Amino acid sequence: MSQYKELIKQFDKIRSYVRDFYIYGFKTRSDFQEKSGRTYDNQRRRMESWFGDYIRCDQNGHKKSVFLTLDSSRMAVNPLYQAWRSKTFTDNDITLRFLLSDLLSDQKPRSLETIADQIQENYKQLFDTQTIRRKLALYEKEGLIAKEKQGKQYLYRMPSPVSFTHPSLFPALTLGVSFFQGVAPFGFIGSAILDFWDQKNKYFRFRSDYLIHTLEDEILLPILTAIEQKRQILITVKSTKTGRAQTQTVTPLKILTSAQTGRRYVCVTQEKNCRISSVRLDSIQNVELLQTDEAYDKHMESLDAASPYIWGVSLGNVQTKEPEKVSMEILLDETEEDYILTRLEREGRGGWLKRLEPGVYEYQCLCLDAMELLPWIKSFTGRIRAFHCSNAAVKNRFWDDMKMMQAYYMDPRED
Repeated sequence: MSQYKELIKQFDKIRSYVRDFYIYGFKTRSDFQEKSGRTYDNQRRRMESWFGDYIRCDQNGHKKSVFLTLDSSRMAVNPLYQAWRSKTFTDNDITLRFLLSDLLSDQKPRSLETIADQIQENYKQLFDTQTIRRKLALYEKEGLIAKEKQGKQYLYRMPSPVSFTHPSLFPALTLGVSFFQGVAPFGFIGSAILDFWDQKNKYFRFRSDYLIHTLEDEILLPILTAIEQKRQILITVKSTKTGRAQTQTVTPLKILTSAQTGRRYVCVTQEKNCRISSVRLDSIQNVELLQTDEAYDKHMESLDAASPYIWGVSLGNVQTKEPEKVSMEILLDETEEDYILTRLEREGRGGWLKRLEPGVYEYQCLCLDAMELLPWIKSFTGRIRAFHCSNAAVKNRFWDDMKMMQAYYMDPRED
């Protein structure tokens, strides 16, 4: 019988599971179709060991769904960071990690041969020099080890702690890192730094904090690298509706975050047709960096030209499509309902207001995809006197929805 292990090798295997079963909480054991039921049970135990204090259950007949109950305003640290601390390692990995940290903690530079000899002499452990070299190269890449050349050989040492090199900055850095770990992409880095300093976030709580973003940071990092280097990427996208995965070669241009749902998207130019579109980060399973895109600046010019007309994340064909015009007339009591005007101005996203007569205002907006406005437009239901759109499909959809809603509330005896 296979033994349950809490640690994992690849984070992508756990990302979708945490999101579907624990964040959204709408799947049960019978909905887990990827592998056997035993795999589900192992995953469930792993989640419970990470997030035990936040797990709740909902029983629907004989089916039980598990989910996380999270209130960011009461949390000093995002509990989902715990998943990043779960990477597996071999016995040699962890042994060599502690031996190198202890040996080099005096910040004295040493050659590779000296390090190997002193590990054997001081700790009675024998490691191949090539193994030590690879570990030192890895730690150097991560900033844990400093390397300098002296003559024909390289010397390695442990960098001095920030608290020693810049003692006056340390209190301010603690404050800054506490803020970073809560609001910035890759906030787990800040959390890990606080743990290393043996510090806690005692200063900040965030009312609207999208904790789930940390599950996508592994995908976000290579995308940002590609944007910085103007490179194409090969992405594997899994459909949230069909569950099928497909690969696409695209050029990433910009990251967008929905102010309504908190979902993050990447604007990309598709290689096959040069069309600009958006892809949800939580649907991307893998990212591979490719060659430089020579037309990158041209793609960015098209996106920048369209940006004033992007309402949400739908882009359409920004190279050829003309913006669609939306207008609606709103009724309000000017003496007691000025908050309606404030809301229109705050949420209007580039639209403009015009007073037609006392108590009647017209809101107009130009956008690439007027269909995206409908949920926001409908939030003013009961105040809308007129609605128009240059896209007839959007206009018809709005009035059809209004008629359908009216039918729900009509008294059958009035027919």
